[in-house]
Amino acid sequence: MQRDMDLIRQIALSTAQLKHNEVLNSLEGIDEHTFAMHAQWMAEAGLVHATLSPQDSKAPAKFAAVWRLTWSGCEFADAARSDTTWNKAKANVIKPGMSFTFDVLKDWLKTEITQGLPTLRQLA
Repeated sequence: MQRDMDLIRQIALSTAQLKHNEVLNSLEGIDEHTFAMHAQWMAEAGLVHATLSPQDSKAPAKFAAVWRLTWSGCEFADAARSDTTWNKAKANVIKPGMSFTFDVLKDWLKTEITQGLPTLRQLA
């Protein structure tokens, strides 16, 4: 199974919407194994805190309950929230057949947002 960056974004944005003491353990239209594997990758990347089963980090997760985003997960969700920015990232970074790292994607999203911010001179 390969990482699905749209699914990772969907999990991050859905987790950001959780209320206190809620967990995310599924998404409509996504099978349990696929959800669990992506939640496990997100936990390994430091984006979420999740309960995974089995708990053996060498085995693929079969079930996952995502409790909350980490600081990095919050930053990724904020950077990936805009559909316009996300679609540009998919066109420029997540091209089919193109090799990239997750850190490259996060950096690209942050740069895109930063370039869209008004400068301090424009605010004065």
